[in-house]
Amino acid sequence: MQPLYSRPRVTSLVAAGAAAVAVVSLTGCGLFGTSWDVKMEVTGPAATNISYSFAGDTTDKRVGEQSLPWSRAQNVGFGFDQVGVGHAPAGTVCRIYVDGKLKVEQKKPDSHGTVSCFVNLQD
Repeated sequence: MQPLYSRPRVTSLVAAGAAAVAVVSLTGCGLFGTSWDVKMEVTGPAATNISYSFAGDTTDKRVGEQSLPWSRAQNVGFGFDQVGVGHAPAGTVCRIYVDGKLKVEQKKPDSHGTVSCFVNLQD
């Protein structure tokens, strides 16, 4: 009786599956499409709480009582990138750079005392 799957066929199926997973994973970071180098920056006079997310993140990351200046950088695919400071002390500034160029800068807090910056990157 012949086995249902021969060893070479199983090996080929496993290799094809691994290649498919790799392609799907890499396209999310823009490797096979458009990608951007995004840098977020917060400056100010005092330590503060920062939240941020890069395109592709499922939740905000929070950094408590972070001394300033603070920055994070990541290569991303399309989507939203944001950084915010709640109860920002006077003089707090956020900036987002895309491919080395300043895209947004916020120096004034909104009515809730939050300084926030965001960009929406599209193809």
